[in-house]
Amino acid sequence: MNPPALELALCCGALVGLVLPHAYTWLVVNPPAGAGLPPFKAGECGNSAPLCVRSGLVLVVASELCGVGLAVASAGLAWLLRDAPGGLPLLAVWLVVMHTGVLLVAVDVAVRRLPTPVIGVAALAVGVVLAGQAAATGQARTLVTAALAAVALGGLYLALVLAAGSRMGLGDVRLAALLGAALGTAGWPAVFVGGLLPFVLAVPEALARLALRRTRSIAFGPYLVAGALIAVVAKS
Repeated sequence: MNPPALELALCCGALVGLVLPHAYTWLVVNPPAGAGLPPFKAGECGNSAPLCVRSGLVLVVASELCGVGLAVASAGLAWLLRDAPGGLPLLAVWLVVMHTGVLLVAVDVAVRRLPTPVIGVAALAVGVVLAGQAAATGQARTLVTAALAAVALGGLYLALVLAAGSRMGLGDVRLAALLGAALGTAGWPAVFVGGLLPFVLAVPEALARLALRRTRSIAFGPYLVAGALIAVVAKS
């Protein structure tokens, strides 16, 4: 394994892991003004409310555990992508996807939201990395493919949102576009697999909800992120 890649993965994973519990708590406790959700206040989180950290000590412990866990997961991703073409830029893109994906998955499961600012920052980071690679190498093929893949997956999910009976939201569209850009760095087969896998992974939960007659919508963010990661690892 390339030592710089391993060091990048470990350091980024540890640093992001330390921040994630704080970001998760803030995003869950402070919904956007237009979301129609009441803000949670300290001491008012009951048994049915989304998970929230109530004490500074618990938050510190959670941050340390997330730091260690995400560092290990990041190193594992670096090892899985060790033979993939693209080198450090490709790894940087997928570290961004995994780190923001963990946060997005947690928030989506808790409150059925995929925060636009988080997706926007991740998209900006991915764009900067790919633009930097294109400028450094003089080849824009990866950047162009990533942009086209983002439009393709984003357009597909936008069509699903507009379709009658679909319970997907615009957050899913934004996340799909971000993941499409990342998958585009691995080629069109990865884009195809990454676009299809979320629906396959979501089938068991969808069937269980139908059987139990649960009306709450499925948090599709986890399946989007999982499908993308599985696709790129399988491609590499």
